[in-house]
Amino acid sequence: MSSTHNPGRVAGFLYLLLVPIAPIRLMYIPNALFVGGNATATANNIAAHQSLFRLGIVCDLLAATLTLFLVLALTACSRG
Repeated sequence: MSSTHNPGRVAGFLYLLLVPIAPIRLMYIPNALFVGGNATATANNIAAHQSLFRLGIVCDLLAATLTLFLVLALTACSRG
């Protein structure tokens, strides 16, 4: 197996891509937009910061896609 087609390197690269995306989606955006126990304030925050809310959706979809490919790469590592 050549070093450019090594599934372990692909998995590591996918992990590195997840590093900046996951904290944005899991920590920053919920703290900036969501108010616990107050749905009206949460809705007002989302209305006031629509671009941040959309960035959260994009980050979530991107992280899910990267995680799917990460699982496939790790499965390839365990086979061979």
